[in-house]
Amino acid sequence: MIVFLLRHADRRPEPQDDLAPAGVERARLLARMVGESGVSVGFCSEAVRARRTLEPLKQRLGDELAITVVRTDGPGGTDAHVHEIVRAVKQLPADAVGIVVSHSNTVGPIIAGLGGGPIAPIGAGEFDKLFVLFIDPAGAATLLSLRYGAAT
Repeated sequence: MIVFLLRHADRRPEPQDDLAPAGVERARLLARMVGESGVSVGFCSEAVRARRTLEPLKQRLGDELAITVVRTDGPGGTDAHVHEIVRAVKQLPADAVGIVVSHSNTVGPIIAGLGGGPIAPIGAGEFDKLFVLFIDPAGAATLLSLRYGAAT
């Protein structure tokens, strides 16, 4: 299995919950980068900025990409969000390619929950980190850390 994991693209300043123009461009780049990877399932939070990060990929793939929104503001908050995404990804077939768009405080715990080990914290202004987790059928994971788009 291959799983792309990232924080949502560049956001507008609080209190807006949307992508900044740089984030829209980064989301388009993400779609171009992973659009031919075989990705067929996506997970994100209910935040507009997370869903908008996946929109260009959904537009590119249409019905080939199933997106599941996993709430962070429901019972259990972010811990439940992390647990639900980890559970759902682990249930995917061994040959699946998925993508997870979450937040600076949840990407690391999701990676750890999937066996990818700890990552350095994602800074408040960092939107260019992209992680690729390769999980073999026995559950062993290898993590690749990348940067994409304009440096942040």
